[in-house]
Amino acid sequence: MGHQYSKPIKQVRSFRRNGRLLSAFTRIFAKVDAPDHVVTPDDEPFILAANHRSFFDFIIAWKVLNELGLTCHCLIRADLFEKPIIGGWLKRNGCIPASKSTREEAENRAISLLGDGYSVAVMPEGRLVPEADRPEGVGQGRPGISRIASSANVHILPVGIAGTEKVWPMGKAFPLFAVSRPTVKIRFGDPIKLHSADHIANVEIVMDRIKSLID
Repeated sequence: MGHQYSKPIKQVRSFRRNGRLLSAFTRIFAKVDAPDHVVTPDDEPFILAANHRSFFDFIIAWKVLNELGLTCHCLIRADLFEKPIIGGWLKRNGCIPASKSTREEAENRAISLLGDGYSVAVMPEGRLVPEADRPEGVGQGRPGISRIASSANVHILPVGIAGTEKVWPMGKAFPLFAVSRPTVKIRFGDPIKLHSADHIANVEIVMDRIKSLID
């Protein structure tokens, strides 16, 4: 394990350009507490697994990954790809549409990209999780991440994100502007290698690790 990251995605120029734009956007609304390096499997692709409590998660994660020198293919809600502007933007940045109806296709696409050496990002909860559904900090994870990791034989890098719900609460059309900007924290855990064929148990391991990063 070290700091030799997996190879950049083919859309790397767009990914990094937009990462810089999102970094500038982030500064308007939030302060960011994030590491300046992260330990990943040397020269190997991996899966980033983060919790999801705000649309701002996506923005802050992209900003931080870009500053760390990481790129990845992100699994994103499939319906967003149908929207006039954001749909084309997601496609240009290598994102993967995912929904209940396209689950198998999305998972196979992720497995194929990992096999080609590119890292992938997943939010295992599969949805924005309201506070009532995450009494211990995270919601219930879905087994797709375990199926992908096991099929591709890669590590999972857990990521804990906290504070984004203060910047862009659920139900709001845009982030909230405040003179005293809230702090968003993002933490990376040690890579996890799954060894069980029990996908439900595996995703619980991943969510427990993410929870520990938020705590």
